[in-house]
Amino acid sequence: MNIPGFQIERRLGRSGGAELYLASQTHPYKRVALAVARRGTAEAPEAVRELERHPALKSDFRHPNILHVHRAGVHGEWFYLAMEYIEGGDLRENLAWGMSLERLVNAFCDLCGALDHACGKGLAHGRISAANILFRSPSEVVLAGYCSVDPGERDRQLPPGGVSAANHREDVFDLAQTFYQALTGEAAHDALRTDANGQANAPAALPGHLKMLQPVLDQALAEDPNRRFQSGAAFREALEAVARSGVLAELSIKTAAVSSGEIRTVGEAAGLSSREPIRDERGAYRHSVGFPRWLLAAGLATALIGGGVYLVERQSWRLVAFMAQIGLAEDPNVQSAWVAAQALREDPVQSLAVLVAGYRRVLELDATHNQATQAIASLADQWRQDIVQALAQNDLGSAEAKLNEMTVVFPDDYSLMDLGRQISNRRAADTLLASTRSLLRSQGMSRIPAATVAIQAYQEIVRLAPGHTAALAELAALAEHYAELAREAAGQGDVDGAIVYLERAATADSGLPILEAVREEIQQASRARSAIQELLQQAGAQRARGLLVHPPGGNAAELYHRVLATAPDNGIALQGLNEVTSQLLNKATQMFEGGDLGAVERLLDQASAAGIEAAALLEIQTRLDQEIEALATISQKLAEAGRLLAQGFITEPQEHNAVAVLRDVQRLDPGNARADELLGQAAARLAEVAQEAFAAGLPEPARHYLDLALTVTPDQGEWRSLRESWQ
Repeated sequence: MNIPGFQIERRLGRSGGAELYLASQTHPYKRVALAVARRGTAEAPEAVRELERHPALKSDFRHPNILHVHRAGVHGEWFYLAMEYIEGGDLRENLAWGMSLERLVNAFCDLCGALDHACGKGLAHGRISAANILFRSPSEVVLAGYCSVDPGERDRQLPPGGVSAANHREDVFDLAQTFYQALTGEAAHDALRTDANGQANAPAALPGHLKMLQPVLDQALAEDPNRRFQSGAAFREALEAVARSGVLAELSIKTAAVSSGEIRTVGEAAGLSSREPIRDERGAYRHSVGFPRWLLAAGLATALIGGGVYLVERQSWRLVAFMAQIGLAEDPNVQSAWVAAQALREDPVQSLAVLVAGYRRVLELDATHNQATQAIASLADQWRQDIVQALAQNDLGSAEAKLNEMTVVFPDDYSLMDLGRQISNRRAADTLLASTRSLLRSQGMSRIPAATVAIQAYQEIVRLAPGHTAALAELAALAEHYAELAREAAGQGDVDGAIVYLERAATADSGLPILEAVREEIQQASRARSAIQELLQQAGAQRARGLLVHPPGGNAAELYHRVLATAPDNGIALQGLNEVTSQLLNKATQMFEGGDLGAVERLLDQASAAGIEAAALLEIQTRLDQEIEALATISQKLAEAGRLLAQGFITEPQEHNAVAVLRDVQRLDPGNARADELLGQAAARLAEVAQEAFAAGLPEPARHYLDLALTVTPDQGEWRSLRESWQ
């Protein structure tokens, strides 16, 4: 199977009626999840039109908590859909690894916003489940499943004229059911409690430690649809009210079963080696809430004996009581915690998370324990060295697995970003190497267009993975091949052809020893001088017309390079290239000032293909990356300010409030219309609160809030008059 524009790396699995692959989109380069299904009896042109009309593919459908869909189409007998590639696992996997209850609630709050956004764009989901809830990162949740590979499924999702209120309420209800199952491990319809008349009308009561969420789920899963939340915003507001109470921070959820090895390790560390070993029940589903991991095995041992759902607070006094209650030890002390951590480290199959959790337990008991601090630092260094070694051996699977472990355990270690980029770059380099080899096999080394693309690709590989031996060797082979072609052309008197071949050879490997001899042969040809002069005249004419790096093959930069391939010291060509580079930088600056980043990207691609020096390309690329990052930062801060404003955090707390975030946006982007609009809303809300306080007979708070409103927008004469009347 071959989908144009994509290089398939490996199969990921199956989703509905589609096969799912990890693939690389070749232009522009990005890694994607590619869903593919057979076309069947549908007509391809109509299928393409139907797919492209799908709301999930439109730019205004984009939402930070909805899976991004890049492209859809039909090739031969295949439908295909290119989507954002998510590496953080789905909800079930994250629950298995362990999630704080606060993080789980925040994720479902974000999903409520995603449902409302989709409803506003005329789209219903219809199949929300844990498998469709994915994580870009520990703090970024994504809802998948809005765009199917089969365009016929759209009709099953959308009623005539768009999504109805009933469809949307059904989505909110499905989301609530998924939330209940995440908390309890049971499907909501399998755990109903009855009212006084014996009718099942609400899910079973939550355990005591989850009682704060009982009213929310009672309404969300009510038997009567009219009693349920009618929108994602309503569901989110109820969840956020619980989150603001502060009772969720110390609780967490974990569904993975304990291993017998972990149980034995903790038992021995606690002095229980003479007791009967505790056995794990194979295949049993355990839905528990976590505490420090060196005691995880002991806690889960009790879960395996007693069954059910457990949630334990993390405070040390609760752990002491818990250990005493189940008879594993008296009161754990620093020494026993250290012994347990060391025992875990001696086990070669333990994960980094388990090992670090053991030492962090020691530090919970004794924050000055230098050996535990050094052991954590040693583990981090060891994992980094393992990643570097795996990269050196081109074992990207091991490197990526190790990096994922470190990212979970040390989320604030920014040095991991560089390792992540190296792994991503190496994968991109390997994909590019395979496609370039395929190109040369099909086109042959002697075809200049194919060789030009191959040289650029190999150089990009070396940039992504410095010292890449295969790419360097194949560049050298191309250079030798074209140097020989140049020599043959010069011997036949074809100076123009020889110059073209030599230019390809020099581009592939400018340090190849044979190039100097070839240059001498070309310079001895009778027409060499006239050809060079003609090239210089052509280059000057193209510069005068502004054709600096475009069109390919006939622009000023490439013409000057052809001259330098034959006469590297030609002063006119060297000066001409310097002038081209200077003009390009000025042109890029004008594009940046006009905000046309797309034009800058196209100019950068053309300049790279034309052989403009790396320093100038890096200068433009760096500025482009900064502009893109600034836009992303502004978008993120605007979204954050909107959330803070909706939650009522307008000027408080002082360290993190809506007004402070919006001021940051104005510093980054003076005159940002959305920031000005949100500041106006914030000031209006403060003025409204002031008037409500004054009407309630609270003049002092009223004056305080009105002063805050005038601080945000001081040009409101009406408010100033009102303030003076309250003196």
